[in-house]
Amino acid sequence: MMRTLCTYAKGDPGSVMLPREAGILPGLVFHLRRSAVLRTSGSSPDRTCFFRLLASTLDTFSSLVMVQPTLIGYQPGGGSGRPLPLEPPSILPDRVLLLDSFTQLVICKGAALALAARSPGSPAAAEVEQLARRVRSDAEALGAERFPAPTLIECDQGSSKARYLAQKVNPDVPLSTFLQGLYRAIAE
Repeated sequence: MMRTLCTYAKGDPGSVMLPREAGILPGLVFHLRRSAVLRTSGSSPDRTCFFRLLASTLDTFSSLVMVQPTLIGYQPGGGSGRPLPLEPPSILPDRVLLLDSFTQLVICKGAALALAARSPGSPAAAEVEQLARRVRSDAEALGAERFPAPTLIECDQGSSKARYLAQKVNPDVPLSTFLQGLYRAIAE
């Protein structure tokens, strides 16, 4: 399919060009292969069936969130959150992240913010608490519209619950490596 969409010079992976309309397709395929909708390893047959049935009954946007989670970053003093790529450099010590994978909402405080929050009475702790309330409010607004209701997980960077965020942000094979292999296969 990619060969019919792309223009390329045979044998030159660097020459692969996708039309603008299909620009998100490789990333979507990358995340689809990693999503619970297709992946069966490490899941029970019931869990696999649940995700497949859920994906088939959702609207397009919700299905896309289930396949490719969204990551929103919030910083102290900043306005509203801004979308971030699902990549390790998005995790910073001075940022609160909200990961939305449709069935889970993960709020993760960066290490510096988590440390500041543990200093009661300090101005930094009050600012971090205000930021955490704003992120929690956004997460609750997302979860209020969904059925089944997503699980809300709150954690600090480096804690055991941060594995839920790390699982989505740290893929086994990075997107760049996947794209290189895809372009090589197209050009051959």
